[in-house]
Amino acid sequence: MMANIDKIRGSSVLKLFRRLQQDVIPLKMHLMSGEYERLTHIAEVRKWKKAHYFLIEYHENFRRAADGLGDPRLRFEFSGKDNINYNFETGFDQISQKMIWARLPEIVNRYQRRGHFRLEAPHGTRLCSKINDQPYDLLVINISLGGTLGVLSTLTIKMERELREKSPEILKNVELIFPYDNDNEDSEDSKVNIKHCKVIRQRRNPATQRYEFAIEFKEMAEDQQKKLTTLFYQWQREYLKKRRQFKV
Repeated sequence: MMANIDKIRGSSVLKLFRRLQQDVIPLKMHLMSGEYERLTHIAEVRKWKKAHYFLIEYHENFRRAADGLGDPRLRFEFSGKDNINYNFETGFDQISQKMIWARLPEIVNRYQRRGHFRLEAPHGTRLCSKINDQPYDLLVINISLGGTLGVLSTLTIKMERELREKSPEILKNVELIFPYDNDNEDSEDSKVNIKHCKVIRQRRNPATQRYEFAIEFKEMAEDQQKKLTTLFYQWQREYLKKRRQFKV
């Protein structure tokens, strides 16, 4: 998946490193221009002579690898609890009491995963599921390869109350149903079966007063994933074709 690179700077870097220490997040350390790589973690974050450092455990092999490199640079990579990848480069000032005193970097790169490209769903697309043994039909507003946003076609006050109080986080055996395409003689109703979906958000939209569900697709069979991908890229081509037609 493509990713956007965010730059973490200033006080946010210090907050990040305190969290890394607290959560004991593993860091992969690589000695640049040297033959040394090791998994480690932050033992302590300290301020010394108006500068902040993070301390990591020292091993004798590191000194041998760093000898003769002048001002050795270190590269670190890690994945946070958010499952997003980070990296940064820095130097170190001293080795003391079996700890490497590495300088807090000015910048940490965060590789924010780019969200799935969303398209307006073909009119009449539905997502059908059972919630607490009650069948529900969602009219799909937009869709991506990773999920969908839809509104309930019918909703009583009792159903809304039950959804707010008892709605499960995971939906099982969901059907995504796409309508017949009048412009394509070979078209027919297409169904994609999704084993597990996750309810990301449910709310009554204050602007439209419609009850919305944001759904993430968590698991589907390989053939169903391919089917959805084929349909999605077909819609994407049609969408881009229409956009070109309306350009002046």
